[in-house]
Amino acid sequence: MPLSQLDLLLEEGLSSDPPLVIVPGQGIEKDERDIVRAKLRRRGLPESMLMDLPLPTLLHRHEVHKHNPENVLIAGLRKVDDQLFRATLRISDRQEMVLDHATGSHVTGMVIQEAVRQMTLAVGERHLLAPLDTARRFVISSLQTTFHKFLLPLPTQVEYTVEELKRKGPNRLRFRGRCDLLQADVLAASGSMDVMVIDGQRADQIEADHIRVTTRALAELYAEKQGVSEHLTLGQGAAS
Repeated sequence: MPLSQLDLLLEEGLSSDPPLVIVPGQGIEKDERDIVRAKLRRRGLPESMLMDLPLPTLLHRHEVHKHNPENVLIAGLRKVDDQLFRATLRISDRQEMVLDHATGSHVTGMVIQEAVRQMTLAVGERHLLAPLDTARRFVISSLQTTFHKFLLPLPTQVEYTVEELKRKGPNRLRFRGRCDLLQADVLAASGSMDVMVIDGQRADQIEADHIRVTTRALAELYAEKQGVSEHLTLGQGAAS
C-alpha cells in the first residue's frame, strides 16, 4: 500500500488479530519512516508496529558513475567468490527515473535497466580493477535486459556473475556478466552488459576524433542542401 494511504490502513487494521505489522518497502527511507512513526503516535499506537528493517549502505556515487547520490540504486555490495557478487536494490522516491516515469505499482523497466548498469559498473570499479590515479573510461558495447515478471517495490536482491573477463593491462579490461534481480528467491528480471575499460585520455581522443569526423560530414551535408559555403556548428556537451 502506498504511504499516502497509510491512514486508511491504520483505520481498517486497528482491531486486527494478530496485531498489524507495517513492513517498509522500496522508497520508504528514513524520512518516510519518521512520518509513519508520527502517524502511529497521533493514533496512540506503538511505534513498534513499524518493522525496523535496516537500510543497507548505498554505494558511493562514483562507483556507479552518477553525480547525484539520490540516483544510486545499489547498496551493500559484497563479494561471494571470484565470479559472484551480491547487493541490494534500494530505490528512493527522489530517484530520477522514478520522478519522471509514470506507471503502475511495479518498478519500471527503466529503473531495472539502470540497476543492471550500476551493478555492472560497481563490480568493475570495486572488484575487477586496481585503484589507479589515472582516469579510465567504461565503454558499453551492449546492454540487454529481460523481464520475467513484475518487479515489485519490495526488498530485492541483486546478483552479478562474471561470465567473461579479458585483461589487457592494469587500466585496460573487457568483461561481460549477468545481473539477476530476485524477490523471495524468485527471478524477476535479468540483464547482461558487455563493457570495455580503457585509459581516459585514449577514450577522450577517440571521442574527439569521432566528433570531428561526424560533425564535418553532417555540416557538409547541410551546406550542400542549403547551398552555403561557410558554416559553424554549435552543440551542447552530453552528460558522461
